[in-house]
Amino acid sequence: MEEVRCRVRCSGHMHTVTLTESGALMLHDHPDLITERALVALGGKLPRCLAILEAWKQKDRAPLPPVLHPALNEAQKKTRERVMRNTFIDPLSVSFRTRAEERVKKIAEDLLQKCAYRRSQSRWAGGNHIACARVGEPHICGGSEQVRSENGKWTGTNSYVSATVPISWFTRVHRRGLAVVDGWFVLDVLTEDEKGFTVLAGRQGRGFEVNLWPAVITRSADGDWHLRWVSRGNSIVTVKKEGE
Repeated sequence: MEEVRCRVRCSGHMHTVTLTESGALMLHDHPDLITERALVALGGKLPRCLAILEAWKQKDRAPLPPVLHPALNEAQKKTRERVMRNTFIDPLSVSFRTRAEERVKKIAEDLLQKCAYRRSQSRWAGGNHIACARVGEPHICGGSEQVRSENGKWTGTNSYVSATVPISWFTRVHRRGLAVVDGWFVLDVLTEDEKGFTVLAGRQGRGFEVNLWPAVITRSADGDWHLRWVSRGNSIVTVKKEGE
């Protein structure tokens, strides 16, 4: 794998990201990842560089800069080749958790694609919208990347939205019919009572941005669920603790 270096806008500045020949991603402008991840856990916004790092680990194409797509294709090709060498493996030998995660990812991606988040409307170049999901700590982000037409004359954008849901999302959210409420994607249920649910959902931000935000879901007189955004207060963690 050839070394690839690119510049991305992160937290209002241009940062350098390098993919080494060994396939490791280096963030030159983020020397203390542990501290930055802790700040994100406390409700801070996920820096673009860290989002790229997580996307590379999860093989999630949407948040990656276009220059890294060929390298991702190569990595995925090698993965497929390894799978082909083990074609006759008994499916039951795959762990239950792995199979459950794949099912959750597939369902979440299908529903995420149907949500009301802004999509690229480019006509001559781009205009695609990508929805990706993976399993982990609740998180959601959205954005766009600039692309050119095949003849190089026109520019446009492709939009994306990427969500990470806990493995319990299937039972806590999807089975209750709460996965998509009023067009917004729900990632987790924090608390519940006779009035409804306190949840974490993806809220549309500026442009194509999508942010993790607390909300309340209640059932209206017509029997349908409806979502109302609430103040984040000090942090999302504060909301989580109320449901512990």
